[in-house]
Amino acid sequence: MSTLLKLEQVETFIGQYHILQGISFEVPKGEVTVLLGRNGAGKTTTLRTIMGLNPAAKGSVQFKGKEIKSLPTYTIANNGIGYVPEDQGILPA
Repeated sequence: MSTLLKLEQVETFIGQYHILQGISFEVPKGEVTVLLGRNGAGKTTTLRTIMGLNPAAKGSVQFKGKEIKSLPTYTIANNGIGYVPEDQGILPA
């Protein structure tokens, strides 16, 4: 099965804080993948990094085999990646 999304040795900073420190994982096409961790583990930062909202300082972010790390967020979204942040009140409680 081919890989839909792949992160390799991704490092992301927010200000002076080194949040993601060399994370790597793959999401196979047609599979369900869960990003699970305690508060402050970097789940939201990982999703924001994939979307280009918190750009990766190092590493590789690939979608369908193409590097997307340096693309603007709107281009990443147009390529088929969606992100609905939980803290925006978009969906009713």
